[in-house]
Amino acid sequence: MNKLSNWIETKAVPAISKITDLRYFQALRNGFLAIMPLTIIGSLFMLITDFPVPGYADFVTGIFGKGWEEYISPAYRATFNIMGFVFAGTMAYKLAESYEFDDKLSPLILSLVAYIVVIPKEVTLKSGEVATKVIPFDWTGTQGVIAAIFMAAITVEVLRFCKKRGIEIKMPDSVPEMVSNAFSALIPGVFIVLIGLLLNGLSHLITDSFPQLLYQIIQQPLQGIVGAPFAIVLVAGLNGLFWWFGIHPTVINSLLYPILYANAESNQKLAAIGNLTAHTGHFGTVQMLDQIATMGGAGATLGLAISLVLVARSQRMKNMSKLTIIPAAFNINEPLIFGLPVVFNPLMLIPIFVAPIAAVLITIVSMQIGFMPMFSAVQVPWATPAIISGFLIAGWQGAVTQLIAVAATVAIYYPFAKLLDRQYVKEEAK
Repeated sequence: MNKLSNWIETKAVPAISKITDLRYFQALRNGFLAIMPLTIIGSLFMLITDFPVPGYADFVTGIFGKGWEEYISPAYRATFNIMGFVFAGTMAYKLAESYEFDDKLSPLILSLVAYIVVIPKEVTLKSGEVATKVIPFDWTGTQGVIAAIFMAAITVEVLRFCKKRGIEIKMPDSVPEMVSNAFSALIPGVFIVLIGLLLNGLSHLITDSFPQLLYQIIQQPLQGIVGAPFAIVLVAGLNGLFWWFGIHPTVINSLLYPILYANAESNQKLAAIGNLTAHTGHFGTVQMLDQIATMGGAGATLGLAISLVLVARSQRMKNMSKLTIIPAAFNINEPLIFGLPVVFNPLMLIPIFVAPIAAVLITIVSMQIGFMPMFSAVQVPWATPAIISGFLIAGWQGAVTQLIAVAATVAIYYPFAKLLDRQYVKEEAK
């Protein structure tokens, strides 16, 4: 065990840290975190139209009349349906920040322009007619996330290339900084737009647009893989395993969030046409990770926190149970991970890997047998306590499924927590 711990500390952790410290990983993570409030805002308004209580929709329709949802839906469209577009700007900003650009607004603005250049400018109406000179929501939302990453990277790298080689309009020192920055971005801006036009032109040889090409060859396969049961089960287990090694699970989660959000949005589109089932939808969504696999924190440690309360005989365990149960209820488990400790604790290796897998499998089975609905786009903040979060994202069936999953994680953690408590009792008796 000591040899394994030494290898992890001296080899594995530094290697993983190097990967996560890469500029593009950080820009992707931080850029996406910047737009996450949009999902919560959109979900609040979506809950108004789709509150998970039987008869709710008919009740509200009786008060406000048919079509009342159309007055609320613009709030949803203005948040979920612009995530790809906004992400192109936030990632460019964060990437420019990592390169220590003096002017970070120009990369943000030019990245948004580049994104608009490459997305399609037409939509097919219900009548079959094609409307041109419009921007379809399909490509400003999560469906265009991969295109957003590409255009943000191209924008910042072109600006950086031009800056290093002096390919810019330089203004006298007497000119205000904002004006000088605007002129400096002119030539790189032209190059960026030209690259966007070129990419779109080449993409038309294969499909309708550059974002659609990326969606078909990269994003769609990724969504299919991440959305499959085996993938989200693996991610759930790795979350716990990484925490046992002392590595924060955001290492993998931050890279998966764009795809998990896209899967939730894809499920929402299926739900809107009444075709969301266990056969058509994605299991791997942001809710499956945030509200199921990480109940109590990564490793589904709410089960461990409850187990400590049940088994505590040693003074150390009693103190830990008091300190950790409330944070765990809000999905915060750092006091538990490092205070118990869970990190490098041989007794905790098996349960922290198995418990989140069990929680996810229970939820998947609940969906497959038709008891619980598949997750759509409705989301809640990650710190929302279990049972409440389950109800809000999937109705009473979601709350019941979460309750069963919590009970299962308690059953998994309990014998290991009891063994650990006995160790502490013996240590305190010496």
